[in-house]
Amino acid sequence: MTALQPTIRRGNWTDLMAPPVRIPTMELFDTRRSLIFAHAGFIICMIFQRFGHMFGGSALFFSLPAFGLLLGWAVITGIATVRERGAALYMMFAGWTLIATLYALLAPDARFGTSLTSLLAILLTYGFTVLGPGSRFDRAVIFPVFLFYTRLCAVFGIIQWVIQFGGVRIFSFMLTVPAMRPVLIESQFNFNPTLHYGSSILRSNGFFLIEPSVFSQTLAIAIVLDYFILGRAKYLPLYLLAYLLSFSGTGALTLALAVPFYACLSARNFGRVAGLVIAGALGLAVASVAFPEQVGSLTSRVNELNYSGSSGYARFIGPFLPISDLMQEGRILIGWGPGATERYLYHVEGTGNSIAKLVMDYGLIGISAFIVMFLGTLWRREYAILSVLALTTFVVGGGYLLFTPILVLLMLLCIWSGLPEERIRSAG
Repeated sequence: MTALQPTIRRGNWTDLMAPPVRIPTMELFDTRRSLIFAHAGFIICMIFQRFGHMFGGSALFFSLPAFGLLLGWAVITGIATVRERGAALYMMFAGWTLIATLYALLAPDARFGTSLTSLLAILLTYGFTVLGPGSRFDRAVIFPVFLFYTRLCAVFGIIQWVIQFGGVRIFSFMLTVPAMRPVLIESQFNFNPTLHYGSSILRSNGFFLIEPSVFSQTLAIAIVLDYFILGRAKYLPLYLLAYLLSFSGTGALTLALAVPFYACLSARNFGRVAGLVIAGALGLAVASVAFPEQVGSLTSRVNELNYSGSSGYARFIGPFLPISDLMQEGRILIGWGPGATERYLYHVEGTGNSIAKLVMDYGLIGISAFIVMFLGTLWRREYAILSVLALTTFVVGGGYLLFTPILVLLMLLCIWSGLPEERIRSAG
């Protein structure tokens, strides 16, 4: 601890040679409360990811009210404060959503419906970005706590996948313990993730996480954080094995979109990216020999966009088909109001994309305001790769606009985090 404690000197400017005085770290940072906040935050968005309540066809995630209460506690205890930039960006986006909603109510379109609940949900969810760490919050606790829970999910995910061949299948809480069904939102997600149609093998979801897709994206974030930011490779085999057992291409897609940006920043970064690509290729080669059927199933998902019944098509093609027809109308600039996407006369159930929804609900101006708010809120120059990965995770993940568990996770990593040396610099 001594090395992490900043120093000051006694006396005035004539006393510069006096012995330095150590300032106890706890006087500068409330590490105990910061740890409580970090553990509670990741338990809320990861361990309790499946929990919530269904209202008709909509889900209220447990993480929404729980994280709101946690932020309230952080403000009361003095470890959280209002972020001026975050508040300004949020007010800009919120102001436009209110304008679009008012226009939708005053000039309704018979093809669309409107939902004030949808407006309230988006304003409440992104209102979390207004608050951030105060001067007493220890940012250095965030990364280690996240990695602890990710590795826990990775280990449980491997065990979960292996023991299914012994007849023990725990991939869905509501199927394992039916009494828990009223407090779970699994029914809206892939709670029975078979390897492919007709297969009896289930894909790993990390036990606590709601889908293999979310598991794969969480592992992708851990890979970037551990390898690129913290400079460690010893946990890569764990992440790669757990990722393979998820049989999901979503995490790999987020990495494929984010990592090239990082590689272009410097020659040193390019070397790190090359090392990761080589390690991934070797891991895939070994796995293809040990698990040929499983790896074949994973790689075959590359062609999903060509099939209208696939999840890839539902995420990236289907949601934009109605928008292509509406692009000829002038109202595409301001949108058709909150909830219009799901209430469109020609909406196809099962398709969902956050970008497409923002365009239809709040128009091209609305999506522009949202991207500025989202990037401005989560952007960290010192962790550029993490901020870019947060954006690609949001876009690739599908319907993440109001998926609070992932949003809370991204907020914790991009807004509340810091490395120990940054902690010292901010104190000194």
